[in-house]
Amino acid sequence: MTQGAKDKWIEAAYSEFALSGPEFSLNALAEKSKLPRASLYYHFDSKEALREELLIFHQEKIKCYLSELAENIKDIVPDLYKVMYKHKEGILFHRQLLLHRDQDDFLDIYKKGNNKAMAILLPHIKQLFRSTGSDEDLIQFYQTLTDTWYIRINPNDLTVERMISVAMEIMENTLGLFSGIIIQKTR
Repeated sequence: MTQGAKDKWIEAAYSEFALSGPEFSLNALAEKSKLPRASLYYHFDSKEALREELLIFHQEKIKCYLSELAENIKDIVPDLYKVMYKHKEGILFHRQLLLHRDQDDFLDIYKKGNNKAMAILLPHIKQLFRSTGSDEDLIQFYQTLTDTWYIRINPNDLTVERMISVAMEIMENTLGLFSGIIIQKTR
C-alpha cells in the first residue's frame, strides 16, 4: 500500500467525522475512499489510531485556516464567514469536537483552535462591538457566542449567508446589544 492510500483513508475519515462525529462507520470510509476495508489496518492499528491521526490532521487544517484569517479579515462580517466557508469541512469537524467535548482531547483541540483564532480576531471583534470593556470579558463573551454558533449551525445548510444569519440571530438575542450596528454592516 502506498502513502496515497493512507491519505485517502485520512481524507475519507476526516469527511465522515465532520458529518457523523467519532462514531463514523468504517464501511462508509471504505466506500468513500474506494479502498478495501481490510487495507485500513495496514495503515492504522485500530480505529483509535486513525482517530488520533485525524486530530493531528485537523490541527494542520487549523493552521491553514488561521493563516487565511490573518490575511483576509478586514471586517469580521462578512469576511470571517467567507473564510469559514472555504474551510467548511474543517468547520464541521471542529463542530464535532465541541459536540463531543466530553472527550478531553477533543475539547482541548477545540479550545486551542478557538483561542488562536481569537488572537487574530480580537481587534475586529472590539471594533464590531465597539467595546470599552476589558479584553478578557469580551473574549469570554465571544467564546460563548462561538460555542452557541457551532451548536446551532445546520451542517446541511452551511452557506456564507446562513452562517451570518445564525450569528446575527445569536447576537440579537444576547441582550439585544447588536441589532443596529451589526445588521447595518451586513447590508
